[in-house]
Amino acid sequence: MPDDKPDRSEVTKFDTSKLKHVETTEKNVLPTKDVIKEEATESRAEVKTFDKSTLKHVQTEEKNPLPTPQNLRAEMMPDDKPDRSEVTKFDTSKLKHVETTEKNVLPTKDVIKEEATESRAEVKSFDKTKLKHVETEEKNPLPTPQTLKEEMRPETLPDVSEVASFDSSKLKHVKTQEKNVLPSKDVIKEESIESRAEVKSFDHSKLKHVETEEKNPLPTPQDLRAELQPDDKPDISEVAKFDQTKLKHVDTQEKNVLPTKEVIKEEIAGSRAEVKSFDHSKLKHVTTEEKNPLPTAETIKQENESK
Repeated sequence: MPDDKPDRSEVTKFDTSKLKHVETTEKNVLPTKDVIKEEATESRAEVKTFDKSTLKHVQTEEKNPLPTPQNLRAEMMPDDKPDRSEVTKFDTSKLKHVETTEKNVLPTKDVIKEEATESRAEVKSFDKTKLKHVETEEKNPLPTPQTLKEEMRPETLPDVSEVASFDSSKLKHVKTQEKNVLPSKDVIKEESIESRAEVKSFDHSKLKHVETEEKNPLPTPQDLRAELQPDDKPDISEVAKFDQTKLKHVDTQEKNVLPTKEVIKEEIAGSRAEVKSFDHSKLKHVTTEEKNPLPTAETIKQENESK
């Protein structure tokens, strides 16, 4: 919002009856659908009747061709190159040795140890008397067994007075019969002996000889080799005639060099020093408890005997 608002008092006092009615006229009238249709028909007729023999052949000439990499490199070079003769003659012995200082130095082990000790000291020296006693209040306490029992009871209990006055002497004694009786050990033993006897007394002469036929046999190494061969083999006659004496000797340089024995030895010595300097007094004694112990030989023997 501007600091000084404009004066609008004259606008509110203006007499709108002094205004005259004006008819709006369009200076640039848009053509109608019929006009557009007629123009399209006329332009198509002109295109169809046009004599192509009157046209002349013209070679296209690029006025602003794209620059080549050489042109870009030449444009980027300055007109007057700086004189570098003094750089080659510069005496590097005049330079002074400067020690590099890290602005954001990472804390050392000793600094981290001191900070950890200080934080522990603050925890140990904390005054617990400043703390207030607060009673824990459960917002949604779980229902007790008595509450659940009361909720499960119906609102109107059924009339059980007849059950109490029922004469149980009128009931008849009934023996329970098991419909699906499990077989005993003796029955199982007899069935296993009978099944073995049937197997032993089986007449093998009744069996017919059957030849096994593979529907989808696996391909042999020869088939795989033939499938891997291309349909049109390349011409290798030039390779056989190649003169190996034209080749130059090249020394292979390893970009990712493996660590030497000395480096590995130093790393091992460093790790051993940390292990040796470890304080064993900080360790706590823990008793190992087997959740699923394996059965002993006696247990397995007893189970086999019971079977």
